[in-house]
Amino acid sequence: IEVERGESSSRERKWERPPAAATTHEQQAKEQSPLTLATLKAVKEQVEKRGSRISHGVIVKYFDNNDAPYDWLLPGWVAEERYVPSGRKGLGRIYKHYCGSTGHMYYSKRVVLFAWKKMNIICLDA
Repeated sequence: IEVERGESSSRERKWERPPAAATTHEQQAKEQSPLTLATLKAVKEQVEKRGSRISHGVIVKYFDNNDAPYDWLLPGWVAEERYVPSGRKGLGRIYKHYCGSTGHMYYSKRVVLFAWKKMNIICLDA
């Protein structure tokens, strides 16, 4: 799922939106598990409580454990990637956050694994 706020420049970046022929948000939502959809709902409620603080040009994408780089996540957990462009040569930075089913945000994989350990969740890395 992808959300964009503000305007983006006409320059091409490696983290651009997929072409219009790609799947729509409704099709992507059908492919996600009910646990993931519940987590996304909790995350969006948290964002509404904090208020909209996303700057112009920022692109937000959500991933779950069905996406290749995040297959280590537990069902119902969501990874959020924010692409924040900078004015310097059109480069930007990608910030990654991980959200649990309550909508609580964790800011690194290490912190997520530590939280799982505190919850007595055993993760085996293959």
